[in-house]
Amino acid sequence: MKGAKGMIANRMDWVDWAKTIAITLVVFGHLRSDFMSYIFSFHMPFFLMLSGFLQKRRPLREELVKSAKSLLAPYVIYNLYLLVYSIFTGEYTPDYPWSMAVGLQWNLSMACRPLWFLLALFWMRIAYVALPRWGNYVLALGCGLFTWCFSGGEFMTPTHNFFQVFASVICFPFFVIGASLKEYKGYQLPFKNVFLCYAVILVQIVLGLYIAHLNGFVNIFRCRPGDCVPLFYLAATLVSIGLIQLIYKILNHSNNYVQLISEGTLLIFALHQSIFWPLREFMPKGNLWTLGIALMAIVVLSGLVWLSRRYCPVFIGKWN
Repeated sequence: MKGAKGMIANRMDWVDWAKTIAITLVVFGHLRSDFMSYIFSFHMPFFLMLSGFLQKRRPLREELVKSAKSLLAPYVIYNLYLLVYSIFTGEYTPDYPWSMAVGLQWNLSMACRPLWFLLALFWMRIAYVALPRWGNYVLALGCGLFTWCFSGGEFMTPTHNFFQVFASVICFPFFVIGASLKEYKGYQLPFKNVFLCYAVILVQIVLGLYIAHLNGFVNIFRCRPGDCVPLFYLAATLVSIGLIQLIYKILNHSNNYVQLISEGTLLIFALHQSIFWPLREFMPKGNLWTLGIALMAIVVLSGLVWLSRRYCPVFIGKWN
């Protein structure tokens, strides 16, 4: 039965739209365009806020089992596939198996690198349930300070990012913010005036993008939060929360295809670069072409999501 707030069987339809938009930004951002630097400034924080929003508090042991099945098992499966893939593309080197085993995606081809997200998300989920609420806030603050102190140095680099621990440290504050948005209903603006709501959202997003411009280029996988870490967190938070509030207001209705994409974000995240990388020399240039290629890749991969959902759900992080 559909409730008053767009929920079917306790499913929040606007979150499906948000996840679909987030994965589209990820795929589009990995292609060269004039918007790349802006997209990179917030697309992963946006994704991580949604992950935190959806996270439930469980006993630590239960979360370990669940996250091992939904994240570590697909990480192993996709790494094995991409190991064979790298042999066929001629990118394989003898240290590939070792790098995959220790989560050092930096040593792998571009097609393999998106898997960093699965390991980083695993650590964030475990840290979140292992600590009480106040402990999450303390750890999030500590992660932000750690990033501020060590990013840009010789220690916090992608070549030392074993098991993607540094990536999880950089991103954990966004995970906690997402969980807090759900707890305190921060995705709902308190204003009754519709125009005021949209004005606030617009100001948040524009201000966040302007701050991101001031901060410089961001790439979390490279342990690079821009020129100023506080500006990185501020910009990404403003844009991400603004998008969440906007999507909640205008896209709170169900769509079967959007739900399919939402359920398959893990697969799309893991495999989209394996489509792009061999074809990078042949791709037409231009922002519209780039967006079209990104959307086409998502459509192609959505077919694999449908097959996985039907016949092998482990590929999308599910076991039933």
